[in-house]
Amino acid sequence: MRSRPRRHALEGQGVIVTRARAALRRVAAQFGEITSADDVSVEVRTADGLRLALSYDPGNYIFSRVYNLTIAVDLPADSAVPGEVVLSHRGGSPHYARSGAAAAGGAQLDALNRELQAHFDGIDLIRSKITGAGGRRRVVLTPMGGSYVWVLIPPVFSATAFPAGEPERILDLIRALASWRAGSAAPVAA
Repeated sequence: MRSRPRRHALEGQGVIVTRARAALRRVAAQFGEITSADDVSVEVRTADGLRLALSYDPGNYIFSRVYNLTIAVDLPADSAVPGEVVLSHRGGSPHYARSGAAAAGGAQLDALNRELQAHFDGIDLIRSKITGAGGRRRVVLTPMGGSYVWVLIPPVFSATAFPAGEPERILDLIRALASWRAGSAAPVAA
């Protein structure tokens, strides 16, 4: 039996999807200049040249639908940020931890977490992951703010606002990750 490929939640038509797309564009504008958009994502360029891809990762529930904002960015080729790590909230403060079988930390990951701690403390992140190997790394962040919620009873359509200054704090976290270079124990000052 063949399974159909899963469609992205913003594909298709309807009032809910149309409002979610509009909310995504409003959220994206808080990060920089919108350079392109389609039905499922919006690309943004910040004033200092970062290129972000924003989309929604949906969750369907019996009487509601939640679209969690995702922000994706590719790190520079010379990035020393460890790949295959996920954000963990275990043990108190948020930090990156190895995913899967390679659960050990390592000096490089520990140094990165120390540098990022102040950033993590200032952002309400649901999840984050860094994937890739070699010179290619991709960071995907899911903050609490910027999400879009639809509730059937009573009918409510609502975009979740960011706390004051949080889009800039998210960009600062991305800048800190982007400036992390091979052979360094700390990010290079921009």
